[in-house]
Amino acid sequence: MSPRVITESAFKMREQELVKLGRELVEQNCITTLTIDKLVAESNYSKGTIYKHFLGKEDLLMAICNTCVTEMQEMFSRALTFKGNSRERILAVGVSYVIWAKLHPSQLFIILSAHSPNVASCCSESRIEDHDLCEANLIGLMNGEIAKAIEAGDLVLPEGMCFEQLTFAMWSSSWGAMALITAKGHSVKLEPMQLERESFTNTRLLLDGLNWKPLSKDWDYHQSIKNIAHEIFKPEIDALKKMGNPFIFN
Repeated sequence: MSPRVITESAFKMREQELVKLGRELVEQNCITTLTIDKLVAESNYSKGTIYKHFLGKEDLLMAICNTCVTEMQEMFSRALTFKGNSRERILAVGVSYVIWAKLHPSQLFIILSAHSPNVASCCSESRIEDHDLCEANLIGLMNGEIAKAIEAGDLVLPEGMCFEQLTFAMWSSSWGAMALITAKGHSVKLEPMQLERESFTNTRLLLDGLNWKPLSKDWDYHQSIKNIAHEIFKPEIDALKKMGNPFIFN
């Protein structure tokens, strides 16, 4: 009997189904326990079929990462439609990132794993190319908004600093706060830390330090966060409430 041949669109749909299942397994357990064997056990497909989509666990992780980054890009794009000043729009991106992290707490760490040389070296070239494109699109959104802020006179970059450095500073500051708090376990020192508050505090300190106007002393950014969340991300805010993990407005 000849092997069953499926169309390209059906192949892509099956891969999306497997990635979705992989994401669910990560949220139920953690990244380190995700294996191809577990994906096989939870799916309706054979190991041979799954290996047609992924070279191994690392390739699966990268596929999940690419899906996550694509979701973030969609949320970042929505955030930047907020009708406010340049700093509010950058804050809106931060709000979208926090919301996404609260919706998918375990997947927050997949982004880091995808940058590991051990993971990248075991992925297909096409998967790596997709990853590079996803990240370039995400960073491009931020760089474009920084350019608009400079053009509007709200921001003057320090001498020798490029857009990419500022984007990286905002990204690492936000991710670091969320990762530490999400993974705090039984840490006594981190116990008082609160995800939304610390994330937005880091943003405030960074942007005030760069003199990105309006400064926090001259603008009610707490109200801006409320406006952004309810005007742009109401479906996600409602979803978090249903999950029992509501977005906290400080």
